[in-house]
Amino acid sequence: KHKISLMVEPLRVQVAAVGPAKGPQNAPVTIVEFSDFQCPFCGRVVPSLDQVTAHYGDKVRLVCRQGPCSIHEKAQKAAEASLCANEQGKFWALHDVMFKNQAQLKPAELVTKAADLGMNKDQFQTCLDSGKYADAVKKDAQAGSAAGVTGTPTLYINGRYLSGAAPYETIAQIIDDELSRKSVK
Repeated sequence: KHKISLMVEPLRVQVAAVGPAKGPQNAPVTIVEFSDFQCPFCGRVVPSLDQVTAHYGDKVRLVCRQGPCSIHEKAQKAAEASLCANEQGKFWALHDVMFKNQAQLKPAELVTKAADLGMNKDQFQTCLDSGKYADAVKKDAQAGSAAGVTGTPTLYINGRYLSGAAPYETIAQIIDDELSRKSVK
């Protein structure tokens, strides 16, 4: 008796995995997240993604792209602040702090957070005040829109679309399927 397994290829959307990332570039699974720092649903998916990176280790690369929603008036500057923090190697630290307190995303509050995280406060403030990354944030949002993002958070797991604050189990199910397709244990 032979066991036959038929795997239908899922629908995939090509999304560039560019932006701040954690995990190896050659990981078998890449998650591209379009996120908004003021979005409560984005805040809810952070623990799931933290669990994913802790559980799967080097098998997963998480890339964060900007997707500030126009209804969140502080989201654009918060996104710019994250990229200013990235200049100083502190993207994920500021990312986590902003999601822990989404009510404090005014520019002055972001500068204080940056200083508390050990960033060069003057460099950070100059970056944020200048709008240096405003166009980069808008380009990310446009790329997301072109890929089908209609709200945040939106994840693309090896190109597989997943919208909303998905629980860990839902994300893990897709990752496990992707790993089985690549015969990675």
